[in-house]
Amino acid sequence: MNKLTWSSPKLTNKVAINAALLIALQIVLSKISLGPENVFKISLGFIGTALVGYYLGPWLGGLAMIIADLISNTVLASTANFFIGFTFGAFLAGVIAGAFLHKQEITWQRQVAYAFCQILIINTCLTTTWIHLLWHTPFKALLMMRLPKEIISWPIEAFVGFIVIHEIARRRIAIKE
Repeated sequence: MNKLTWSSPKLTNKVAINAALLIALQIVLSKISLGPENVFKISLGFIGTALVGYYLGPWLGGLAMIIADLISNTVLASTANFFIGFTFGAFLAGVIAGAFLHKQEITWQRQVAYAFCQILIINTCLTTTWIHLLWHTPFKALLMMRLPKEIISWPIEAFVGFIVIHEIARRRIAIKE
């Protein structure tokens, strides 16, 4: 694994249109889920996050994830679940995805490292902290309840993410800048 990418493509009309399509895809995939949202949600949103990072880089990816979070939790929300901490987590998820995946050779090791960082930083640390703050759930008990799901999801997200991103890279499906 060489390095992380810290640049995003120049924001042109084509990149903005493709970003809008990726935001829509992220929203749809994140809405396909099982389990209660406040504790044990299993979703396909990780695929959308990886695609946003792969195509838009860390900074535009982070911005796209903020927009996706705002739309998901305001316009398309079925409950009042908006919290700025989750929006910050979405931004960091886009930055992490972009740093690991944008303009990089997609290898199995890179995808495993990306999935690990994403799950550790966003899902395990930040999301657990936000749930603890919002619903006053004891942090340690909440962490112990969420940790098995995160451990199980790590290889699954790494494998599925690798298949999706590797195939896109192999077929050279690109957005025009």
